[in-house]
Amino acid sequence: MSASMSISQPGPRGMIFGVTIEQPWFIGSWIDVVDRPEAVDEAVDRHDEYAGVAVLALVLNHPEPEVVLPRIKRALVSPNAQTRANALQSLGHYARLHRSIDADLLRRLRCALSDRTRLHRTQVRGYAFHAASDVGMFVKRNELPRWLRRRFSGPSRLRD
Repeated sequence: MSASMSISQPGPRGMIFGVTIEQPWFIGSWIDVVDRPEAVDEAVDRHDEYAGVAVLALVLNHPEPEVVLPRIKRALVSPNAQTRANALQSLGHYARLHRSIDADLLRRLRCALSDRTRLHRTQVRGYAFHAASDVGMFVKRNELPRWLRRRFSGPSRLRD
C-alpha cells in the first residue's frame, strides 16, 4: 500500500478502527480517533503494540483536555513499554499545547521517572525525563510542584 493511500480505503488485509494494518505506526493512520476517542481505550485494553501512536494522534489533534487526559493516564499504566513511552511523549505534547497538567498526571510522571524498563537502547524513564522537561518548559512554574521546578525548570520568566 502506498503512503499516499487514504486511510478510508481498506488495504489488501483490511482495516481495524480505520487504521491500515500496513502502516499502524503512522500517526495519520490513527486520525479517526479524533472522532472516536474510545478507539484509543480499546487499543490500550487489547494491548495493541501501536496503542501509543493512537494516543499521540489524539493528543495532537483533539482540542478538549477532558477527552485527552484520561487516555494519557490510561496509557501510562499499560503493561506495554512502548505504549507507556508514547504516553509520555503525549504528555509532553499536551503540556506544550495546553500549558497545563493535573496533579494525577504529575504523580504518574514522577513514577515514570523511575521506570527502568528497557525499550530499544534506552529506558522508559528517558522518555519521562523528556516529558518532565516539556512540562517544566511549558507549564507555569507556580502550577508545578517543587520537585519538578528544581530538576526540570523551564525559563524563569518570559523575556520581551
